[in-house]
Amino acid sequence: MKLKQMLAICGGIVVASICFLLYLTMDMAIFPTKSATIQQEFQNNQWLHFENRLKKLESSLNKNHNDVGEIKQAIRQIIAPEDSHPLGNIQEGPEEVKHDFPPASAIIYNQTCSISLHQTPKNHVQMLELYEDIKFDNPDGGVWKQGWKIEVNDNYWNKQNKLKVFVVPHSHNDPGWIRTFEEYYLSQTKHILNNMLEKLQEDPRRKFIWAEISFFAMWWDELDNTAKNIVKRLVHSNQLEIVTGGWVMNDEANSHWLSIVHQLTEGHQWLQRNLNYTPTSSWSIDPFGMSATQPLLLNKAGILNSLIQRVHYSVKKKLALEKQLEFRWRQMWDSKGSTDVFTHMMPFYSYDVPHTCGPDPKICCQFDFKRLPNHGLKCPWHIPPVEINDRNVAERAETLLDQYRKKSQLYKTNVVLAPLGDDFRYDHSTEWDVQYNNYQKLFDHMNANLGLHVHAQFGTLTDYFNAVQKEKSLGEFPSLSGDFFTYADRDDHYWSGYYTSRPFYKRMDRVLLQYIRSAEIILSLAHISGLPGSRLIAEKENNLDRALTEARHSLALFQHHDGITGTAKDAVVNDYGQKMMDAILSCQSVIQQSANLLLAGPGADDPTTDTIFYNIDDVKQTQDTLSEQYTITIGLELNTKKIVIFNSLTINRHEVVTLIVSTANVEVLDQRGAPVVCQVAPIFEHVYSLSTSKYRVSFIAKVPALSLTSYVIRALSDNEIPRGTITSKVKVYNLYAELQKPRGFENINVSPSASEFSIQNSRIVASFNKLGLLKALKTGKHTYPVHLDFARYGARRTNERSGAYLFLPDGDAVPLKIESTVVKVIEGPLYSQVIVVIPYVVHTVTLYNTTGADGLGLEIQNIVDISKTSNFELVMRFATNIKNNDLFYSDLNAYQVVKRKRFKKLPLQANYYPMPSMAYIEDKITRLTLLTATSLGVSSLRDGHIEVMLDRRLNQDDNLGLGQGVLDNKLTRHLFRILVERKTQPCQAQSEDHPSGFPTALAHIASETLQNPLLRLLRTEDEDTVSHSSYSHTSAEFGIDYVLAALKTGIFVKNKEYVGMILHRKHLDTCFMDQKSLEQFPSAMELLILKIYYQRHQRIPNSTKLH
Repeated sequence: MKLKQMLAICGGIVVASICFLLYLTMDMAIFPTKSATIQQEFQNNQWLHFENRLKKLESSLNKNHNDVGEIKQAIRQIIAPEDSHPLGNIQEGPEEVKHDFPPASAIIYNQTCSISLHQTPKNHVQMLELYEDIKFDNPDGGVWKQGWKIEVNDNYWNKQNKLKVFVVPHSHNDPGWIRTFEEYYLSQTKHILNNMLEKLQEDPRRKFIWAEISFFAMWWDELDNTAKNIVKRLVHSNQLEIVTGGWVMNDEANSHWLSIVHQLTEGHQWLQRNLNYTPTSSWSIDPFGMSATQPLLLNKAGILNSLIQRVHYSVKKKLALEKQLEFRWRQMWDSKGSTDVFTHMMPFYSYDVPHTCGPDPKICCQFDFKRLPNHGLKCPWHIPPVEINDRNVAERAETLLDQYRKKSQLYKTNVVLAPLGDDFRYDHSTEWDVQYNNYQKLFDHMNANLGLHVHAQFGTLTDYFNAVQKEKSLGEFPSLSGDFFTYADRDDHYWSGYYTSRPFYKRMDRVLLQYIRSAEIILSLAHISGLPGSRLIAEKENNLDRALTEARHSLALFQHHDGITGTAKDAVVNDYGQKMMDAILSCQSVIQQSANLLLAGPGADDPTTDTIFYNIDDVKQTQDTLSEQYTITIGLELNTKKIVIFNSLTINRHEVVTLIVSTANVEVLDQRGAPVVCQVAPIFEHVYSLSTSKYRVSFIAKVPALSLTSYVIRALSDNEIPRGTITSKVKVYNLYAELQKPRGFENINVSPSASEFSIQNSRIVASFNKLGLLKALKTGKHTYPVHLDFARYGARRTNERSGAYLFLPDGDAVPLKIESTVVKVIEGPLYSQVIVVIPYVVHTVTLYNTTGADGLGLEIQNIVDISKTSNFELVMRFATNIKNNDLFYSDLNAYQVVKRKRFKKLPLQANYYPMPSMAYIEDKITRLTLLTATSLGVSSLRDGHIEVMLDRRLNQDDNLGLGQGVLDNKLTRHLFRILVERKTQPCQAQSEDHPSGFPTALAHIASETLQNPLLRLLRTEDEDTVSHSSYSHTSAEFGIDYVLAALKTGIFVKNKEYVGMILHRKHLDTCFMDQKSLEQFPSAMELLILKIYYQRHQRIPNSTKLH
């Protein structure tokens, strides 16, 4: 008994350790923890040898445990008393599946972890609950139209209770919107910063804040050393504060969390290198809605405080009524507050001067001194500002102070923040003079008249936060969890259109992110490999490092809230696109050079050359066209082509790889020269014809984690019998015409009539209707209706209509009229495929037959072209019998999942949300998950339904500043995967009222592989006999719950360069996993337990590396 107790205690320690890792969802070498300096983190090299961590944990287990089964039993007894179920609350519904012991995933994700899942964390404000309470009735509030009439008691302030006012001058600079990034810099931003350098020196009381490092870095490069030293002095004397410190002020709806990290890292690394400075306060005044992921990433980056602006006007009013506009923004799973970021929400309509000094914009506009007569701007309320002088200063000061006092009534402290700026302000020296001089006169009068009981001054954002937290402790402010989507600035103007606008470039953004991630990882692997050339390949002077740095800058620039959002002028969008295309080409160069080094190819010892050793099988001719694959030309004279496959993930992958070849008479050989099963299929060029010069050859590539593996495509002579090559079966329905059949495909079955049919793999049977559209999925013994269709929204016929930002539909979506489609079906041992051309879409559904992640669900490709439509918004919809009761789930930045509710009190467009990577609906038994490779808008507008918007074409501007419609639609490729899963265990991943959702384990791995496909490298030297056939840095899988988000060279910390890593551990819902799935896709803990178990029972030799 004592032994069991000791084992239980040791097991509990192991569980606690794993839970601690789970709680710290990211350990970022580039973001310091609070318990150690960055230098210590790097010197300790905490994550660069993950296998060593596993070995230490394994050694601890071996030392303290005599039998793995006893460990599991002891841990299970700790977690679940005899009178409770070990997997949490039992739900009615699915039949019970018996296990000898709970799966390891259930152990490490139990409620003993410090992440609160089985009990909903208690916060003062939870955004979904707040939405339940708000009426969204929008009454006229008077001068503050979206609020109410604020009354003040002048006797509230006295000598001991002074009002403290911080006026914060700022200039919001968009790195691309109406003009390109470079055009804005030359025409305005350069002058703003030059003026700042001059004008701040004139008076030490002057303050200024700056956010966008992309502009700041460009300006810095033009300064001489004297000017640079002045900038350093201004920063370190707190006259100039850098806020957030990102490359841009990023969008928070569409951006992937790793892209946000990239843009933060680029900015913070620049500040470290050049100013030895790290920001502590964040400034986010213009992104169109706020994500809960953003404060988490800011927290990890060392940011303590944040300011936000664009939040639904009804939410602002509700929080203002409760004096909750300042709060500790907390993650939805956090029960202890370790993720808190103290946040200030601006209360009024906008961040311009008329809406920042107080509730009355007519009065506040009179204190925007750029609007003085003859200064270029006017007040819309027709009462201009006046110069401050001795005769009017008293009246003017008291008028302004009244606004400050009224604004203070919305917050818990006597500290008021009054931003003083707008877009591209202070680009003329005269504005600096009239703003600073007139405000200083007002401050001097207020401060000198003690009876006013106020102290006013210029300040930085951190000055304000320090004053607030000096007056009240953080614990006196409410905690808030959730996000702030979907944003509305007035009436029913919901900004849900930009979730989808310009989807071509949203897709390009994800492709670039995938390439940067792959290039950074393979370059780092090459650098730490110790192979000849490994030291040179990552040198700063090397072209590869420069190319990768510029690629990261292009990705970071596009995260700007008018970039990835699709809300910039056509010419600006094209400029972003060209930058991203150049960045993709740079990453491809880095990848092929690094692959050549790792495979010890010719010239590998000198990686500084521009030699192309491999072509990446992904070609773009121009920035605004779809990428294509190479056609591999092989025949009797040149009969082989070497293919190298790179797996950038930390799991072993068995997935279908498809190449285009010039002949159907081929076979595929693995690295040992043995044939592998491959499937050859024809390529439909038009409805009635198939190519006679191009064919698709597909095979299952088996590539270990973080590895390169080679295959060879070999052309066969006519009399050779292929070993393992199988010709696809092809059926064409509803075709009356003759079909020209290429050689080898003479037996294509052509039917003049339509018919229902099915395709299947070992997991799934997919049934289709006569139009070739999905109608049902069968998994195991259960069949689920899943009806797929396409529909369109029109724009309402009023003066205010849909545009790049706004989604203002003219009613419910209308189904597309689809009839008499020609349906093409390709079947074979590796995949089956359905191709149908419908109005505006070439729709392809593929079902892979593998044991890998691509075989877990249906893959959908839509090639969309709405260029000939007018005020047209296209959606794809799925209708099921899932009883989701108005609830659905969508992700935030591909980092976390949040529960949504369809509110009938809100208009249709308000129930649309961003979907950067996934959305799902579920009931107690079944879940349908939709995965996307492109960030798009999503909703569930009726029970059992889920819809995703594919593209938008709008003729008109929506009067939000862009000045144009969205008419530059491109031929756009969308990729989706859908999974239907049934609970295999009577459990739930979190409490029923928890505001978070969690992807299933299989949905997570399907999403990761969709976002990070295997890269295909085609060897350019056909006679290469030098290169190795494979490279593997590690024999270990990390487990599906770990994601190696980044591994990059050149991280700068205290004048030294390091290799940095971001390792992200995901919480996954394992209630839908059966034993077979657990074996195919094990978690990190399961891999570890299996290894110890097999070694102790001598099932395999100790020398065998099972990870």
